[in-house]
Amino acid sequence: MGDPTNVPAGWYDDGRGRQRYWDGGRWTEHTAPLEYAAPTGPADPAGPGVPSEPGAGADATRPYDSAAIGDGSVRPDRNADTTPFAGLPTGGPGGPPDGPPQTNVLGVIALVVAAVGFVFACIPFVQVVGFVLLPIAFVLALVALFLKGRKWPAITGLVVSVVGGIVGAIVFAVVVFGVVGRAVDSGVLEGLDGLAPSVPVDPTDGVEDPNGAEPDDGPTGDGSAGGEVLAFGETMVWSNDVSMTVSEPEPFAPSGLSAGADQPVDLVFTITIVNGSGANVQPVVLTRVTSAGVEASRIFDVGAEGGQVGIPPTTAILPGDSITWREAYSVADAASLELQTAPSFEYEVVTFTDLAP
Repeated sequence: MGDPTNVPAGWYDDGRGRQRYWDGGRWTEHTAPLEYAAPTGPADPAGPGVPSEPGAGADATRPYDSAAIGDGSVRPDRNADTTPFAGLPTGGPGGPPDGPPQTNVLGVIALVVAAVGFVFACIPFVQVVGFVLLPIAFVLALVALFLKGRKWPAITGLVVSVVGGIVGAIVFAVVVFGVVGRAVDSGVLEGLDGLAPSVPVDPTDGVEDPNGAEPDDGPTGDGSAGGEVLAFGETMVWSNDVSMTVSEPEPFAPSGLSAGADQPVDLVFTITIVNGSGANVQPVVLTRVTSAGVEASRIFDVGAEGGQVGIPPTTAILPGDSITWREAYSVADAASLELQTAPSFEYEVVTFTDLAP
């Protein structure tokens, strides 16, 4: 009787119309379609090194029969057709099959970060978040490409991070050029004052006083609203009947999803723009807050009670409509506040304050 261990590990016909992997001592659970060349030549009843069983006759019809052994497994039997290994599939003995591909965890993380960064990169005024996340996702995806496991999450994350950067740059350019274009079309950059605040003007302004007093040049009109200061809660009305109201500040409690709360006091303002004109108003609100001579920090909080805080509106305001949102700031002193704002670059800036004029 031949020794079964002489049969090398590899893929063999298991006698059931398919090939199965033989590990050198027993059949494994790994199977594959049967693909081997049909045997040719005379039968060789006792090939060297091939296990055989008593009673194996010349009427065997396949290269290997599945003969049960004591532990319940099966082993290759004697070759009764041609050569010792005529039952081998094309290519001869091979290595054991690989296991299922592993999940590339870093690639999945890169893909998620890239997707979040892509979303933020498409939103004006919060694009900085996307521009921070996208490079991180790009680096993570590159590293993940060299790790074991499925490659598609890393490749997808790489593509999304690159496309997100391009789209974000396009959105930023469109917003900037759109704002500058509207400013040029309205004449703001040429010194036109058609949208100057509705400030009463003294007819004697600029006229030399016969008693020798210095003339009063009136409002500066330089965008700083030098002569127009309102208290919180009052309403500023421009010459085209577009108005803006900034409420009195209220205490603000940032949530765990906030960013920017880095000074002693956190406050929130409610801002409203009413379009009383006959044309659409595209808001581009850039607010600046100071407290006791210190620049305040804007707070962004998507988990704030009552809705997100800190993101100004970007939707055009139709004639007769209004829009309201909240902006929060971290300040040094709640008793010394100055807030400068305007509906867009087309309007002169006005100052809201709690300081006595």
